Amino acid sequence: CEPIFSSHRESMAKLALCLALAPVAAGFVAPSAAPAGTALAADRAIIGDDGIQAPVGYFDPLKLAEKVNDKTLLWFRAAEIKHCRVAMAAFAGCVVTGLGVHWPGAIDMSGTTFESLGQGGLLEAWDKMPFDGKQAIVAAIGGIESVFEAQKPHYVMGGTPGKVRLTGTTKGALEDKYDAATLKKKRDMELANGRLAMLGMAGFVSARLTEGSVPALTKLGFAADYSGNLPYAPF
Repeated sequence: CEPIFSSHRESMAKLALCLALAPVAAGFVAPSAAPAGTALAADRAIIGDDGIQAPVGYFDPLKLAEKVNDKTLLWFRAAEIKHCRVAMAAFAGCVVTGLGVHWPGAIDMSGTTFESLGQGGLLEAWDKMPFDGKQAIVAAIGGIESVFEAQKPHYVMGGTPGKVRLTGTTKGALEDKYDAATLKKKRDMELANGRLAMLGMAGFVSARLTEGSVPALTKLGFAADYSGNLPYAPF
């Protein structure tokens, strides 16, 4: 058996190269001025202007900022940042696994190897994972979420959405290493890369579930032949 997408390693390598070069190309695009408006002013007053970048600028087609209160808007931002981070980790994992790189050793006491989970398709990896492994992942996510929500002050009560403190101190934190402009640039980069990663993961899943839903991935060999239990029966 070959690893995930192994018959398309060359295509995955090209895809990874294109993604790596995309931020470089974006650097030559002049920042666009965000449009004036009540919703934009409200957003900036509550969560700042992080993520308002060229070429899209301020983007709220459903006008959600005009329909929710300040705490809900902060919750939206915190949720976006968490989803961005998870999606970036997931996308990187898909590309690395597709290139044939795996953790060494076994995932359980019965000898199920990490490499064996990467044989076949993207979604099949979850189906082949031992139940205890799935429980461990869910428990780890719950633990991270508990730490995130336990931060004081809470992000809807004066804290900063997305900021996680594990040690109780700011020593060694990014705030001590970079000036305000550099930190702003890094926050924008995180949001931009995370948004692209969410679209990328949605594309991967759609291509495996619905034939022709993502033509570019279909051309790379992604077949909509998944017959497992996701997303309706993950356990």
